[in-house]
Amino acid sequence: MLHPAPQVPGAERTIVERLLADDARGVLIAPRWRTVGTEDADDGWLAAADVPVVLMERRPRPGSALHARDSVCTDHWYGVHLAVTHLLALGHRRIVLAARDDSPTARALRAAFGDICAGRPDIEDWTVVLSAPGAGQQPVADLEPLAGVLRAHAATGVIMHGDVDALMLVQQLADAGITVPGDCSVVAYDDVVAALGSTPLTAIAPPKAEVGRLAAELVLERLNGPAGRPSRRITVLPELKVRGSSRPLID
Repeated sequence: MLHPAPQVPGAERTIVERLLADDARGVLIAPRWRTVGTEDADDGWLAAADVPVVLMERRPRPGSALHARDSVCTDHWYGVHLAVTHLLALGHRRIVLAARDDSPTARALRAAFGDICAGRPDIEDWTVVLSAPGAGQQPVADLEPLAGVLRAHAATGVIMHGDVDALMLVQQLADAGITVPGDCSVVAYDDVVAALGSTPLTAIAPPKAEVGRLAAELVLERLNGPAGRPSRRITVLPELKVRGSSRPLID
């Protein structure tokens, strides 16, 4: 049974409890966890479920009750590494990350970007901005337009999370007189609709189908395999899909 959860606090718990009452034998779940607080709120009841539970695209914080449950997740640090390395190989030395901050994936991307850029002396300047007014944990009334950020930092490379925000931001840049890839190379993060833009976007593609397949296999192994096997935390690497939105920097 597939149950998309509405964007309402506690929605996943209601759905899972109903499924368990209907004798569901296993649960695959990707909780929204908009904030660390919502993750903490889910930790006790979800970890206490008496059926196999596999977390998808979520890494519980160390020491939490869910830490001992099975999980399958994309290596988002590696995804950001691919994006940054691609832009550097094209000659871009001043890079902006325009990212969300309202999910575990968004926070992982922002942390990875800071870590990677701080360790790369060939990057001359880098900064992080919200990708949209509603992309943060708290509402932002006066979000600085991305075009202004690029001009202020003389940036020629941008990583954008996620795809829909990326397509809108590319249009906003065009409206402000900044062309992609003429003035700025763009790498999107997600690759759901990145290829459908008027300029198809180079993108980092998390292996979503593989994450789902591995998570389903973990549940089946828990149901049909020997009892007492150790919990597993599986990490899968994303891929870089090069398209028309990135090109070598022209001095």
